[in-house]
Amino acid sequence: MKRFLQRLGIAVFVVGYAMGVGPGGACLPAYAQLGKPEGLYYKSWAIVIGIESYIVAPPIHGAINDAKHVAQAFRKLGFDEVVEMYDKDAVSRRLHQVLNDILPRKVGRMDRLVIFYAGHVGAASDAEGEARSYLVPLDAQLNNPAKAVTVEQLKEFTRRSASKHTLLIFDAPVFGWEMTAAQLLSPEGRLEPEDEMDRRVTQVISAAGKGESSSRSDGKSVFVQALLAGLAGAADMDNNGWLMASELGTYLMQQVQEDSKGQQHPVSVRIEGDGDTVLVEGRKAVTQADPAATTSH
Repeated sequence: MKRFLQRLGIAVFVVGYAMGVGPGGACLPAYAQLGKPEGLYYKSWAIVIGIESYIVAPPIHGAINDAKHVAQAFRKLGFDEVVEMYDKDAVSRRLHQVLNDILPRKVGRMDRLVIFYAGHVGAASDAEGEARSYLVPLDAQLNNPAKAVTVEQLKEFTRRSASKHTLLIFDAPVFGWEMTAAQLLSPEGRLEPEDEMDRRVTQVISAAGKGESSSRSDGKSVFVQALLAGLAGAADMDNNGWLMASELGTYLMQQVQEDSKGQQHPVSVRIEGDGDTVLVEGRKAVTQADPAATTSH
């Protein structure tokens, strides 16, 4: 646990100006990033949560193994910080600490943030009588939201986070968002997806719809298996070399429904902004004629 806290910066703050310490030793918040990064993002974060051996809820056999494969996939995609939280690291107090305190302070305005969750979810009605989901930490009860991480709390977290692009992926049916539909691909594909890089966005992909469950086969999540294939390139539906979160969502909606024989219907929505999270960067589109290309032969 000490190593986990140190990686998120809760134990060590003063490590030089480049790590966020200003003149006179004052700590600079991560959102004080200046200018534009050399690449798409200054830093890419993946927070991977897997809960298997619940204290007061049924176990989910294989959830941690699924999450570990997801963590490895994001490492292969070049994410700078992949923080893994399994079982005892995913109790209520620690999940709330990460969401409410650590990440809002550490993630910058030119960063990319992905949160993956594999575990139980519950549902409860809000003040208006609308049913909304909640995540169940290791030490929480399945049918009691007292220690839960609610959809409202997740929405508040994404509003507070400075990250330019935020993607929440749930291997569970998580619902209750105010949302806009996922961006559709044009028939010819988006030739210049980099046009969407500067626009802030928060996107959500859930493994199943309301009233459904995330199915498992041979100890593995059907959704996670499709997710891993999608991140490896299968979700690049327009074959332009770019993998966008909207493409991943569309791919998962189609593939998981097929793999589950129609029993599971993933949901992909955008809950804030009009950009699109970049998961794999392809080649930049040519905006001016290449003189070499126009040379007569």
